[in-house]
Amino acid sequence: MRAARHILSQPAFGPYDGGEVSPGPTVVSDDQILDWVATDAETALHPSCTAKMGCDDLAVTDPASLRVHGVDGLRVVDASVMPAISNGNIYAPTMMIAERAADLILGNEPLPPDHADVYRAPATDRRSGDSEHPA
Repeated sequence: MRAARHILSQPAFGPYDGGEVSPGPTVVSDDQILDWVATDAETALHPSCTAKMGCDDLAVTDPASLRVHGVDGLRVVDASVMPAISNGNIYAPTMMIAERAADLILGNEPLPPDHADVYRAPATDRRSGDSEHPA
């Protein structure tokens, strides 16, 4: 808290300083800061991997159906079925899980694979940037 306040109080931030909103300038002591953290702080983490899909002893959901092992009529359709968190934002994989679950629930068959060509940029001469005369 003190480090953030120190950094944001620098003159370069002056034009953007509208004053501290939370926890506010009256929270100063270690005890006050800890009390604020305990009551008001939030995580920006994306909860995931708490009901991982798989077939091992730690798996909660079936990867083929997203049904919960040993429970009838219950599927998990969110980031918690990921067996491990992705290196990037989890929004896109979560949407893919949801789309797949919708197809499972509706009984839709998967689309056939699309073997589209992959675009590759023309080779360039790295020294000159000339794409007509590659090195």
